[in-house]
Amino acid sequence: MALSEREQRLLQELEEQLQTEDPSFASQLQEPAGGRFNVRNLVLGLLLAVGGIGVLLLGIYQQWIPVGILGFIMMGLGGYFATTGGSAQGEAPEQGGNGGNGGGGGGGGPRSSTPTPSGGFMTSLEEKWDQRRNQS
Repeated sequence: MALSEREQRLLQELEEQLQTEDPSFASQLQEPAGGRFNVRNLVLGLLLAVGGIGVLLLGIYQQWIPVGILGFIMMGLGGYFATTGGSAQGEAPEQGGNGGNGGGGGGGGPRSSTPTPSGGFMTSLEEKWDQRRNQS
């Protein structure tokens, strides 16, 4: 379902307001979702998980509990590595960026220190919503 010209204009205005109020958050939203996906990490993680299954089965067959535990750990780490990329280096800048941008618990501080733009933004959204409801 295509957006009308008016809706496209409102969406563009919202994007511009978001860009001016919180440019770092807006840039995070514009990054492609597949930017962190790495085929090499996926393949290596799957190989580690399959190897872990093999070591787990070997430990069960030979009744070597430590080998079975090692296989289970390998399997879990392989799954983790395949799904998250497995590198703490790739995650650290992201967490640092969110903390500085008010991504977590620190989000109340920056927003509460500048209530006027946030309040104005919400007020304009409410007004536009009321206008849309009245037109229908």
